[in-house]
Formats: sequence, C-alpha cells, structure tokens
Amino acid sequence: MKNNGLTTIGHYESYFYFFAWSGAIIYSVYQFYSANNYFNEYYDAYGDFASGWTWVGKKRDIADKEWLVWLTLVNKLIPYVFIHHFVSQIVKVNSNNMILCYWYILSSIIFLYYYLGTMSMLCVVLQPSFLHVVTFMCSKNAAWAVHILYLFVIYILKIPNGTFQSWLGINDEKHYVLTLVMCWIHLRSISHNMDSIDDQFSSSNNFIQKLAYCLYLPTLFLGPLILYHEFVESINQPHHYWNCQRLLTFILNLVRYTFWLYFTELLLHFIYVNAIQYHFQVIQNLNSWALYGLGYCMGQFFLNKYVVIYGTCSSLCYLDNVKAPPQPKCIARIHLYSDMWKHFDRGLYKFLIRYIYVPIRKSNGYFGKLFASFSCFTFVFIWHGIQINILIWTLLNFIGIVIENIGVSIGKSTQYLKIQNMYLSSKNTRRLHCVLASPLLALSAVSNFYFLGGQEIGNIFIENILYHGSWKSLSALLFFLYCCCQVSVDVKSWEIRHIRR
Repeated sequence: MKNNGLTTIGHYESYFYFFAWSGAIIYSVYQFYSANNYFNEYYDAYGDFASGWTWVGKKRDIADKEWLVWLTLVNKLIPYVFIHHFVSQIVKVNSNNMILCYWYILSSIIFLYYYLGTMSMLCVVLQPSFLHVVTFMCSKNAAWAVHILYLFVIYILKIPNGTFQSWLGINDEKHYVLTLVMCWIHLRSISHNMDSIDDQFSSSNNFIQKLAYCLYLPTLFLGPLILYHEFVESINQPHHYWNCQRLLTFILNLVRYTFWLYFTELLLHFIYVNAIQYHFQVIQNLNSWALYGLGYCMGQFFLNKYVVIYGTCSSLCYLDNVKAPPQPKCIARIHLYSDMWKHFDRGLYKFLIRYIYVPIRKSNGYFGKLFASFSCFTFVFIWHGIQINILIWTLLNFIGIVIENIGVSIGKSTQYLKIQNMYLSSKNTRRLHCVLASPLLALSAVSNFYFLGGQEIGNIFIENILYHGSWKSLSALLFFLYCCCQVSVDVKSWEIRHIRR
C-alpha cells in the first residue's frame, strides 16, 4: 500500500519500532542521569548551579547562560508586548497601515531604550537604516555583497569585552542581546531588500514599512523569522477584531508553552545536561549508553528552548494577525536531514530557499543544485558565527544533504525502480530505505553535537562511536536508529493522512 511514497507496515511491527525507540531513549537518559552523581559533591566554582525549587529538594542546572538571558528578557518584555498589542488594536480600528507601522517602530524603540540604553537603541535603529540607504538602488548581486560584508562586521562586534562593548559601556548580558538583535535584523534587512528588488513588491519598497518590519517587537529579539512579503501581506489584510475564539486560542497556547517552560526547568533539577558540557573528562568516561543519553538530552533541551520561545512569539504574532512560522517539530521523530532543516527553524529554512537556493538552483544541471546547497550552508556558517565547531556542523550537514539527494536520485531512477519492483515488496523496500538511512541519521546526530556542545564534545562522540566503541555497541546504535527511522516514517505517513482529511 503506497501513500505519497510512504509505505505502511503491520501494526505490530510499528508498535515494536515505537517501543524499541522509546525504550532506547528512556534507558540512555537513565544511564546519563546515573552519571550525574559526579555533581553531588561538586564544588560549584563557576556558578553552574542554583538553588532548586524547594519541593524538589535538588539544585538546578543553570549553566546554559543563553537560556537564562532569554527568560530574563522575556519577563521584562511581557508588559511592553501587551501594551504593543493593545495600542495596535486601537490603531487598526481608527487609522491606516502607515500609522500602524509608526506605532510598531515607536513601541520597539521605547523598549530598546528601557532595556539597552540610548546608544544601543540607536545602533539597532541605525542598522536597518544604513543597510536600506546602501542597498536601496543596488542589484541583487551587489546587495548580497554588502549584506555578506556586514555579517563579518557583526561577527567583529560580537567579540566579548571588545572595543564595541567597551564603547557602549554595557555588560555581557546586554552585549549578547544587542548582537543577537543585530543578527535577526540583518536577516530581515536581506528579506526586505530581496523582495523589494522584485517587481512584485516594488510598491512596498518604503523605508517606514521596512523599519516597522525589522523592529516588530514580538519577534525583534528571539524570532522566529517572518519574511518581508509575509509581513506585508499580514498587515495589509482586513482587520479582524479580537473575539472569544481568538483570545481562547491565544491563552491555551500560552498555557501550553508555559507548561513546557516549567517542565524543562523541572528536568534541569535532575539532568545536568548543560553543566556536564564543561567537564570533558567526565564525558570521556561515560559508557556508550550514557553518552548517547547525553547526546539526546542536548538535542531535546535545545528543542525545548525553541519550542518555548518560538511558540510564545508566534502566539503573540497570532494575536496581532501577523502570520509567523510555527514551533519546531520534535527531533525524536525526524530522521532525514532535509526534514530536520525544513521543520526545526521554518522561517530560516524559507529564507534560505527563497533568497539563496532557488535563485542559484535556476542554473542547469546537478552542479547548480549542489552549489545552491553549498551556498545555503556557507551563509548559515557565517550567520551563526565563524567558529570551528560551526564549520564542522555545517560541513557535515552539507555532506549529509548531498548523500540524501544522491539516494533520492538513485531511488527515482528507472533502473533502480525496475530492480526494486522485481525483487522487493513495498514493505521490504521501506525496511531497506530505513536501513540505509540509519548511518545518515547517526551522522546528523554527531553534526548537531558539534553545534550544541562544541568541538571537544563532538570529537568525543566521534572517538566513542568510531574508535573506542565495540561492534556490538555500534550494531545496537544502528539498530535503534533504524527503529527511529521507522517511527519517523510512520509519523510522517500519519501526518499526510491527517492533512488529506
């Protein structure tokens, strides 16, 4: 039985894969949790832990400073965002879109002044203004050259305790937030620039609308990325008054993401996934199962962060009738590189496809497609930060995407389909595809460990899997990754059936 290329298998076999994969996750996380005993008598010289919730009776892992900064920022942002929305509703009822854009700009400037100070606020406002002036009359190629050069400028401004931070006189937290805002604004400036060069959006090419887009408060600091043409379409649509259904949906979503926030915080009382990343010797001494548990927890914590932040910000956009990308999909149910990029940060994915991949892909032949993918990952490398671990992460992802595309091309070839139809049933074809995808899933996981934990931790995983791991542990790893591939195919098949209904 075929379903958009996804073949169903027997219910009992599907249940087996689901419970095997779930059991492997639970067992590996338990093994990693047992290794956390190292921190029971640990002298916390670097402030990696804080007093936990009283009713839990355990200390809490606060070693991920980014997470703490995000939560602090969101707490300060909440009252301003609700004022932003309240006034926006009044403006939409009584005025035109231009007045609304002025309000979007003003509300963000007020918060930037309150949170970052005068000079930092001016840096944020002047960035899109400068890029607008420089690239307004440029061709796409010239505009791209300017934007890439500016990314290198941002990289220099990111240097901790550097000239830029000293000149502004701000602490590390505000310096991090400021450079984070500048990175997001740069993506929005590119989106505006590229869309405005196209004839379709030439009428939308005005500075006030661009500034409102770049400074839109609900997505200013933490995303997700909304493309310029989507923002324009959202603010130009007829005004919809808040009703009970809209408010109820917003409140339920807010409760949902608040639950995941506190659930994540609860887990950090038991699973010290962030603190252990500073102790390489402890990680090196973990057994294979505990190391796999660490890898899974790193990915899951990273996912939870973005589910909470992107989900909350998207809900705020929904309240403002602005269409924003949804939250990421769970990493435990995705096995393909292409799907991971497509469904984790959907705004960034659409940005890469629209402004880099498709324009370059227009050149004929396989080389055009290959170069388009390479260009996308090169941009991701520069935007995320020019560091060795980021380079390894993007390089491994590029290799994985290339291998996946080669596999897809072979799978669509007439010769392969002839052999497949001759010797394999549809179920065995699916099993074969999952077997072939398992090593690629392992490569995907390892590449993410370089991104999440840094070069040293990524190297530890490579050494454990390829050099120090026995054939039994490697076989067990590939088997459970095979189960993950089967679960992923089942979930994807279920989603397709659900969409069709």
